[in-house]
Amino acid sequence: MKRTYLFTSSAGIQHWMREDENGTSFEAVSETDPVIERNKAMLTHNDGYTADRSMRRVASIPYIIMHKWLNEEGWWALDPEHADKLAAKLNSSDWAHLRTAEGHLGVSNGMMR
Repeated sequence: MKRTYLFTSSAGIQHWMREDENGTSFEAVSETDPVIERNKAMLTHNDGYTADRSMRRVASIPYIIMHKWLNEEGWWALDPEHADKLAAKLNSSDWAHLRTAEGHLGVSNGMMR
């Protein structure tokens, strides 16, 4: 297999081209550990609310994970039309490492609450 580096995006994702007997494919690679470690620290930092309690921090998602969801499931995490799918992911124990504050997320009129 031949693997050729193409570029690194502004989001820090390295893009590679792979060529083998089955043809050509493309690969995107990024480090997620720093974000996950920061999320763990933020989870126990406070309840996530701003001083006036008008906004709340709930998660930090590495761009490569949003890219994975787009490629594998066909939806973009930042599209308000898919807020219900994002809330389901963030409420799932499978994706708990993305959360930066406790609580259950819901969606109302396309807005996460």
